Amino acid sequence: MLIQFDLSRETFLVEYQEKKPLLLKQALAVESFSWSDANKIFERADVASSDFKLSCDGIRPKQEYVERYMDVGTPRHRLIKPVVYDYLQKGATLIANKIRHEPKVNSLVRQIAELTGRQTVTSAYAAFGEKDSFRCHWDTRDVFAIQLIGRKRWVVYEPTMDSPLYMQQSKDFEQQHPCPEVPYMDFIMEAGDVFYLPRGWWHNPLPLGEETFHLAVGTFPPYAIDYAQWAFQHLSDFVEARRSLLGWEQDRDNLLNLSQQLSTFISNPDNYHRFMDEFIGSTRIDSPLAIDLFGQLNGGQMAGDTPLRLSANHAHGLSSGYVIANGTRLNLDDTGRRLVGCIAKRPGICLDEALNELNDLDNSKLRTLIWQLCQQDVLELARH
Repeated sequence: MLIQFDLSRETFLVEYQEKKPLLLKQALAVESFSWSDANKIFERADVASSDFKLSCDGIRPKQEYVERYMDVGTPRHRLIKPVVYDYLQKGATLIANKIRHEPKVNSLVRQIAELTGRQTVTSAYAAFGEKDSFRCHWDTRDVFAIQLIGRKRWVVYEPTMDSPLYMQQSKDFEQQHPCPEVPYMDFIMEAGDVFYLPRGWWHNPLPLGEETFHLAVGTFPPYAIDYAQWAFQHLSDFVEARRSLLGWEQDRDNLLNLSQQLSTFISNPDNYHRFMDEFIGSTRIDSPLAIDLFGQLNGGQMAGDTPLRLSANHAHGLSSGYVIANGTRLNLDDTGRRLVGCIAKRPGICLDEALNELNDLDNSKLRTLIWQLCQQDVLELARH
């Protein structure tokens, strides 16, 4: 499944990201996704984890619908299916957060990661009744909702607190920053629709008394506070930060000097780029295995129609002659920069297409470079 965004990455970043919602009607064909796929997502989730929830007039206690048992001496957990079915019939929503390694889901999530250039976390929601999951609230991350089965009503309100962080949940701030009375949007999401909602926007997704299954893909960039916290980790480099505190009058000048040192540190572009490199370097992509090719002693054969993509959300560092992918920082010569740039610009480009686009370069050397970058998990085979 492929999402048809119908706008460029540049347009999305400039006009929508963290600014306003975007509803894309019939943005993907969902005929290949069924309840069988949805059931498997919940089956493979860790039901004992706090990331797995059953919501019905609040989050239900885990012991109500999950049992612990021994499987050949190994403790395991499983859903008590009659209880889950009964709750769903009463209007409950079944929720699996932080789902991973789901081929049909991963293909959609990678497109969102490449559009935004951000890390992602994905949740799945299934319901058949009319009760909302969490009442009207805001999220502390930007979210892409992808409706895969059935319909759901979304009521959206403008934000009353600008750019909330993860510790600023709406339930803790709704008295100081109450939800507006007049909706900004009120619409029905149908199978195949995609909806982007920036953090801080109030919303309430409402089941309609019919089957519904959707994904919520949260995106996570580095925030200014992350950079500030990283900078504070280097405070011990400053002698002013190592002074004992004696009293305001004695400490005032020293603290002023420390604040100036910290300001200089944060304002240094070299430090900013170091932080960004470390942040991107800590990111990992669930790139698919290809042991049939790269596990053989003498190597397999990469077909010309093999699709390729960068094992990263975006080509960070490329303009400076390097790239960071799955924890590997790789310095690139001109050939490497052009190759990585070509693949990053067109995720899923076939091997033959990439070679043709770079036909002024040595074909044999390009093939060898592509093979090496795949082995190093810098490039991946975008096959499903």
